[in-house]
Amino acid sequence: MNKLQVNTALDSNLDIYQIISLLPLTPYHEVVHMFPSTGGLSVQLGKIVYRGRVISLDTFKNNLASIRKELKKIRLTNVKTSHIQDESNLNLKDASFDGAIISFALTNARNLASIFNESNRFIATGGWLSLIDQHPENDNVMPLNEYKNIVEKSGFRFHTKYNLSDSIYMMIFRK
Repeated sequence: MNKLQVNTALDSNLDIYQIISLLPLTPYHEVVHMFPSTGGLSVQLGKIVYRGRVISLDTFKNNLASIRKELKKIRLTNVKTSHIQDESNLNLKDASFDGAIISFALTNARNLASIFNESNRFIATGGWLSLIDQHPENDNVMPLNEYKNIVEKSGFRFHTKYNLSDSIYMMIFRK
């Protein structure tokens, strides 16, 4: 099973509405969603932030193509997709977003510190960062405290953690 298949399987087990209910979202927010996989969360975010916008960023062009197809089908125009070519330069304006969601960074990101440093750069003061990932199941997965420390070194403050299922959690940080 490759990364795409793993993330798609994990996404299908998540309750998107539960995730959205836990985020500090308002209808006018500007939000980035990194590694959206099937795009279900990005599409629902676009519906919630109907006066704002969502940028979906992924390293897999196939994921972005399927998201664009769904967006066109439902005529949702405030969600845009973009391919990540360089994790250390996401081509987003400084302090231009209210928040970001990063899905399964431990399996998708090549360089966690770069992703979090970039997030700190493009998220405005007072903004938020949400990380959705798998609970460490064995010694090969990064422990939660180590993961949290990398994010905090990038300039975020830990806010809260939620268990979304037996195997998946979400942490929220503030800037």
